[in-house]
Amino acid sequence: MPYDMQIDRSNPGCIVFLVDLSNSMLDGIAGTQRAKMDTVSTAINRFFQELITSCEKGEEKPRNYFDVGLIGYTTDANGVAIVRPLFQLGLAGRDLVSISELYDNPLEIEQRRKKEFVDDGAGGLTEVERQIAFPVWFRSPAPTEMFGTPMCTALGYCKHVLQAWIDAHPSSFPPMVINLTDGESTDGIPVPFAEELKALATADGNVLLFNCHLSGRDAQPVFLPPTESALPDEYARDLFGMSSPLPDKLRHMAEVKGISAPLGCKAMAFNADAVSLLKLLNVGTQVVAAATLPPHLR
Repeated sequence: MPYDMQIDRSNPGCIVFLVDLSNSMLDGIAGTQRAKMDTVSTAINRFFQELITSCEKGEEKPRNYFDVGLIGYTTDANGVAIVRPLFQLGLAGRDLVSISELYDNPLEIEQRRKKEFVDDGAGGLTEVERQIAFPVWFRSPAPTEMFGTPMCTALGYCKHVLQAWIDAHPSSFPPMVINLTDGESTDGIPVPFAEELKALATADGNVLLFNCHLSGRDAQPVFLPPTESALPDEYARDLFGMSSPLPDKLRHMAEVKGISAPLGCKAMAFNADAVSLLKLLNVGTQVVAAATLPPHLR
């Protein structure tokens, strides 16, 4: 399949986050004290802001190049699956929202400190801190609401959401699903559900499933691996097997961003911190830049 369709307002893209809300997501990532959930929430909020920015073309609101989903999955205390959209306020209960709706409905605007290097006037650089506005769309639920990992149910839910979207946009660049998880499915073997999800297709290609495995292991991050040999445990290797092969167009975009994407690599990351995870998430969205160029520069 080509994966060549340009993204524009007539043929938007679609990105859905599936977020593991199990209680182990409160544990530290990669042998550190930083909670996996904190890494995920920071990456999602930064990704949303960068996606909005990429759709801004000097108009009052960003252009609707993408529909975006944010779906969480956990269980209740008895192990019953809970899969639900995580948008709140004016977007509550929505599986998918447009970029302009996302722009209009952050939960709040935080003020954060950012370190950067600036010219010191003497041929060198000096580090300074400045205050920046940081929009927030996603916050993790209370720990008392976080239990199991019903990944099979979550993938099945996503399949129904995307089937409806594909029916409405049959010629668009195919949807991308980013599954952010740290563990083993508690409601069965997710592989058949992942295969059914990836079997959905527009005229431009099959749904792309990215898996981001956040582990407590003190192990080196792995990005877009071509084989499972660098992955340290069975859960990571299972997610590797479920992940989509990265199309050549997206591989080339990854290389442009300084991310190694060898031939045959899978759409997967292991133990990514927020900054690295953001790079991976952006791999599948740079098509918007190509879509807005004139034909002779695409």
